[in-house]
Amino acid sequence: MLLKYKYKLKPHKRQAVIISNWLEMTRKQYNYRLAERLNWFEAMRAPIQHCTLNVSVVPVERIYHAYPRI
Repeated sequence: MLLKYKYKLKPHKRQAVIISNWLEMTRKQYNYRLAERLNWFEAMRAPIQHCTLNVSVVPVERIYHAYPRI
């Protein structure tokens, strides 16, 4: 048997102001990070004829150094 509980917040005026401020700050932070991500995506975009898979954090030589070249 599953039990579910619902809780309803009934904050005082001062608490409601604090909660509202926190929600506003988190909303702004989310939007800022989303804008950063979209700006990065736009900066990395290439024409359709090109592939952006050559962008690597680790050099390819370090990834495949243990494999013999054929």
